Amino acid sequence: MSLSGGGVEASCMFLRRVATLQAMDASARCSASAQQDRARLWQTDAFGGLELLRAHFVAFTFSPHAHDEFMIVVTEEGAALPRLWGAAQHVGPGDVFVLDPGEVHAGGPASGSIWRYRSFYLPAALMQQVLQEVTGVDRGAPRFPEEVIHDPATAVMLRRAHAVLEQPGTTLAHEASLMEALAGLVARHAVGTAPVQRVGHEHRAVILAKEYLDAFATENVSLDTLARVAGIGPFHLCRVFRNETGLSPHAYQILVRVRLAKALLARDIPIAQVAVEAGFSDQAHLTRHFKRMFGVTPGQYRRERLPPALGERAHNGTDDVRKGSSECAGEPGLPHAG
Repeated sequence: MSLSGGGVEASCMFLRRVATLQAMDASARCSASAQQDRARLWQTDAFGGLELLRAHFVAFTFSPHAHDEFMIVVTEEGAALPRLWGAAQHVGPGDVFVLDPGEVHAGGPASGSIWRYRSFYLPAALMQQVLQEVTGVDRGAPRFPEEVIHDPATAVMLRRAHAVLEQPGTTLAHEASLMEALAGLVARHAVGTAPVQRVGHEHRAVILAKEYLDAFATENVSLDTLARVAGIGPFHLCRVFRNETGLSPHAYQILVRVRLAKALLARDIPIAQVAVEAGFSDQAHLTRHFKRMFGVTPGQYRRERLPPALGERAHNGTDDVRKGSSECAGEPGLPHAG
C-alpha cells in the first residue's frame, strides 16, 4: 500500500496524537499515584519527644539521605526496595528494617506495589539504655548485623507500640509499650546481648512502684520516674511488675484510677468531673475503662448503688450509655493507650 504526501502527513499527525495521548495517560497515572501518597510525621511525648512516621506510598521514592537517629521500620502492607550502598534489599510484612545513625539510604515501594509502613526515629542514647537494660552492662549503642530482619513476632510488637504511641494516652502507657518492644528487638537481634540474671530486689521494687502509683494516681507519671522510684531499670521494672502482679505498670495505674472514680461517684458531682478528678482525659475515657473492669458504666453503677435523688442530680440528666455505646464496647485489635 502506497501513501501520498498528504497521506503520510496525516499518518504522522495521527501517530503524534497517539503518542501525545499516551504521554498524557502516563502523566495522569503518575499524578493519580502521587495523589495516593500520604504520610504523617509527628513527635510523641515518650522519652522526652521521639519522632514517628506513618506512611502510605505508591509512587514516592526517597532520594539518598541519612538520619541522626536509629531508624526502625515495620511494613504493614506491600513491599519496599530500600537501597543501601547501591544495593536494593526487599522489605515486606514480617520484616524489621533497622538502620544505624548516619547510614545513607534511598528507595521506595517495590515495582507494582504499595508500601504502607511505620517508622521510629530513636536517639542513640535511648537505644544504649535499652541495651543496658537487656544485658545489665553499659556497652554503648546496640549493633545489628543485618539491616533487614525477618521476625514477624518482633514486627508485630513494634507495630503495636507505634500504634499505641499514635493514640492519646498517658506517658507511662507510651513509654512502657515502646520499651518492651525495643527490648524484644535488641534481645533477639543485636550483637552480644546475652541477658544478665538479676535477682534480689524485684519484690521491693514492685512494692515501691505500686505505692508511688497509688500516691500519685492522677499524675502523668513517666516510666523513667517510676523506675527511679523502684530502684531498677525501666525494662526490668516492666518485666518484674507484670510477673508479680499480672499487670503492666500502666494497667495498674488505670486500675487505681478506676477505683478512685468509683469512690468519687458517691459524691454529688457530674460524672464528667469525676473522670477528670480521677485522672482520665474525659468521661468517655472513664466509661470505657470502668465498664471493662465492672461490666457496667459509671452512670449505671451510680443509679444502682446510690439514693435516687443523688444519682439523678449528680448524673445531671445524661446517660453515658445513650451518649455513645461505642465508648463502652472496647476497641478491637490494638490495645488502647489508656
